[in-house]
Amino acid sequence: DFFARAGLGASYLDGRLHAAANVRNLTTRDVRDCSLQIELRDAGGKPVFASVKKPVAVKKGGEVTVEFEQDVPRPARWTAETPYLYSLLLALSDDRGRTVEVTGTRVGFRSVEIRGGQLLVNGQPITIKGVNRHEHDPGEGRVVSEELMLKDIRLMKQFNINAVRTSHYPNVERWYDLCDEHGLYVIDEANIESHGVGFEPDKTLANKPEWLRLHMDRTVRMVERDKNHPSVIIWSLGNEAGDGINFQATYRWIKERDPGRPVQYEPARLASHTDIYAPMYARIPRLIAYASKPQSRPLVMCEYAHAMGNSVGNLQDYWDVIYSYKHLQGGFIWDWVDQGLLKTSPSGERYYIDGGDQGGADGLLLPDRTPHPHALEVKKVYQYIKAEPVNWDAGRFRITNRYDFVTLGGFDLAWKLEADGREVARGALARLDTPPHQSSVVTLPLPEIDAAGGAEYFLTISARTGAGSDLVPKGFEVAWDQFQVPAAGGDRRQAPDLSKAAPLSMDESSASVTIKGAAFAITFDKHGGTIASWRFRGVELVKSGPVPDFWRAPTDNDLGNKMPERLKVWRTAGSQRAVNSVTATRVDNRTIEVVVESLLAAGNSPYRSQFTVHATGDIVVENSFIPGTQDLPELPRFGMKMILPGDFEAITWFGRGPQENYWDRHTSAAVGLHTSTVTEQYHPYIRPQEFGYKTEVRWIALTNKAGVGLLAVGMPLISTLSLIHISEPTRQAEI
Repeated sequence: DFFARAGLGASYLDGRLHAAANVRNLTTRDVRDCSLQIELRDAGGKPVFASVKKPVAVKKGGEVTVEFEQDVPRPARWTAETPYLYSLLLALSDDRGRTVEVTGTRVGFRSVEIRGGQLLVNGQPITIKGVNRHEHDPGEGRVVSEELMLKDIRLMKQFNINAVRTSHYPNVERWYDLCDEHGLYVIDEANIESHGVGFEPDKTLANKPEWLRLHMDRTVRMVERDKNHPSVIIWSLGNEAGDGINFQATYRWIKERDPGRPVQYEPARLASHTDIYAPMYARIPRLIAYASKPQSRPLVMCEYAHAMGNSVGNLQDYWDVIYSYKHLQGGFIWDWVDQGLLKTSPSGERYYIDGGDQGGADGLLLPDRTPHPHALEVKKVYQYIKAEPVNWDAGRFRITNRYDFVTLGGFDLAWKLEADGREVARGALARLDTPPHQSSVVTLPLPEIDAAGGAEYFLTISARTGAGSDLVPKGFEVAWDQFQVPAAGGDRRQAPDLSKAAPLSMDESSASVTIKGAAFAITFDKHGGTIASWRFRGVELVKSGPVPDFWRAPTDNDLGNKMPERLKVWRTAGSQRAVNSVTATRVDNRTIEVVVESLLAAGNSPYRSQFTVHATGDIVVENSFIPGTQDLPELPRFGMKMILPGDFEAITWFGRGPQENYWDRHTSAAVGLHTSTVTEQYHPYIRPQEFGYKTEVRWIALTNKAGVGLLAVGMPLISTLSLIHISEPTRQAEI
């Protein structure tokens, strides 16, 4: 065995290689006049220095340690952004000069330390944009092929992830080789977890001396196996195993064996046997409270942003805070991939199972590595290049390099200007050589904008790779930022022009109100307080509704906070409301108002819907709700639900997209003109749950193949959900 430490000097420019090799004599005689030789070669195979040889003498059955020290001026330094590796060879020769054993490893010159309350690599504070990763294959379980490992690393690189915690056990050896080669920071975690026993000092195995040997055994085996990997920058003592004397002992052993790496343990909190404060699911106020004071240790969340099902809300909020305090250096999202297993039904349908012993569906990816929509939010929030306006009138923007070690010289920057989602101008920027953690100001030749024209203008600045690699192709978009142009955009609440429209007719009975215009007819059902029919040129636009809707399908994380039980009063509040009255009032020849007054069982709360029908066929819908009591639980959602004809499959909208997005998860969804289908809104979360939502929608149109359909316009903005309504015998679209 051997321990190769390729470190850096005080200036972080020159390297020093220290190799300590243990030579064991397994023969039945003393061995003298043997030799051990080391050689270091660069990535091209060229020797870095002349090989060094040292004599070796070992008694029979004995073992000796042979140490080498060698200065390496100005080596290429290893980081996750610049993963340069050298090859170290060790050759053992017997007393006749014959080579009896050759071994070696790849080494990367780098340093890791805690200084000034920050985690430093090569003297620079780094930002951990990490994920927790279980070894998982949907068909093979915990047996993961090299092909799948490379796919994981490729996706991590493409989604701006730079670090992995091996939750909660050392991974297969090949994983570390690949992290060394392609550049990922690794927290290597000992296979110690015993939270089922309990965390109390008198119960936890961490405080029982008789369990020390087993704690130590797993810790020692991890460190000794993985100690030569430059990607391993932090050791973790374990996960959720309580705290006590056994972890104090394993911490001391690691610091003596390998003083060149920090050690962390989440249950230790701020005790002396963790070098990093590594909380789990810390809320933002807790982060701010810690980082607002001078600290001797950085805070890196070992788990956060629980990615189970439709999730990863408020990630941008976390990172706004992380970028604001030097002691906050990121964290590891829980976790990378859904641990679902692939099964086949008797009819041949393939599906995933999860839960219990099968694992958990709590990843950024489906088991086959298809990204969930929230993975795009991670990519956007984790991006390393940031653009922000400095002076709109002068077209000046600041471009910030959030990489820790590379300049922006390897990226192509471009911009485009859109009016109501349609491109009106574009351009490219000259390559920037902005250093890490620094900014440059650029000037864009933006065209004159017609602020009075009523259109909304959005500017997008993007960065793409200037050259390709094995993992990230050339031209791959790594970052973008979008800005709404100030002082542009019209008022979408303007009333329609009725001057040329034919007058409306109204026919009212005790059961309904029918209003007719030149090309449409709409009937309100007085008993249900809904639209019974809405026809345009002979095409029926509505199957039923709109009905007040206060519910959404629970997500996986909702189940954890008992949302279905806590908020159940809202589930049927709209569909089971009591309609008290429906009144129709003619405002003038071209406008009729229909008001529906209802009472919700939830707190005996009054609910009012007003439909203002114009002769142009436009209908303005306004809803108001007054809580009847103060003790009602929070609303899951506030809106209306309609069922449309099933052939209204095409969707076009101007708003955030194209992927699903929510009020607390829309940083990655650009405002634009998007087209899709109702079917494509579905996302196959392993457990059926909420999906497909869109926010900040200016307008949305659902149409049939002939282009006939329904257009909903926000006043100014709405949120929408378009999906296949599975409870009807025929396929229908629900909005």
